[in-house]
Amino acid sequence: MKEALWCFKYVKENTLRENYKEVYKLWRERNPVTRMNIDAKALLIQKNYILKAQRITTVEIDEIKENIRLKIGDDTENYTNRVNGDKMDTRITEHQKRDQENENADFGKVENNKHLSAEGEQHTVKNTLKEDL
Repeated sequence: MKEALWCFKYVKENTLRENYKEVYKLWRERNPVTRMNIDAKALLIQKNYILKAQRITTVEIDEIKENIRLKIGDDTENYTNRVNGDKMDTRITEHQKRDQENENADFGKVENNKHLSAEGEQHTVKNTLKEDL
């Protein structure tokens, strides 16, 4: 039951649609000798029965979804590493360095409470203008 539902959710996450023939191909690849008499339409009916009759709890469905997200994330990361040859994206590291420099520069700074007067002159809290009194 879980395997059929896993295959449906996996195909839906990858293709953003639910093609029951693709699901059947995936399910058959993962289960080559299980239930040899089942076809794509019967697998779809099985999935609908599982969901409608609530044969699997929502907690188990959430676990399946999380498992699929991890699997898709691993596949994406592996593909990216193969394409990039395990190189780090230099733009990301530059942004990270800049962010760290900005955080370090801001740490320990004392801000001056400066206000602009009506005439555009700059004055601090200690040196108030006559207008402010």
